Amino acid sequence: MFEQWPSLIARNRSVRRTAIKLWRLTLRMQRATFANAVLVIRNRHGRILFVRSPSGELRLPAKVLDAWLPIATQVEHWLEEMLQQPPTPSLVTIDGTPSRRGVTFLYAAATEVSVEDGDGLWLEPAAANLGSNDNRLLLLCADRCAPDRDVTPAR
Repeated sequence: MFEQWPSLIARNRSVRRTAIKLWRLTLRMQRATFANAVLVIRNRHGRILFVRSPSGELRLPAKVLDAWLPIATQVEHWLEEMLQQPPTPSLVTIDGTPSRRGVTFLYAAATEVSVEDGDGLWLEPAAANLGSNDNRLLLLCADRCAPDRDVTPAR
């Protein structure tokens, strides 16, 4: 009986459509179940927004993502909560693999206003004492988001 399922799914349009929707839902949940978003927000002076963890350490703003919502939408809403005039974030890189450690979506944004936030501090990247993972993510963003870097493809 189980051998006939692929042909049953292939023949029946409504069953095929439902199977595809379920498969996409499964993939979305797998992608975002153990996923985090990290933001690197630069102001016009070149300073980066850092937040304090509950232990008092400085770190980049991070958020655990919801598996049911699109990732870009979640990041945009998160930026709206953090800043009054939210910039448009751009995806820099996806770091990690789907596992218990999770996947990190690294986003970068530049803002013209430097809002003094109770939780956040605007610091020079070299002045912040970060953990090794945040330092690595900051270096990834610096490598890919440098304003003087030529992004035209080589021919």
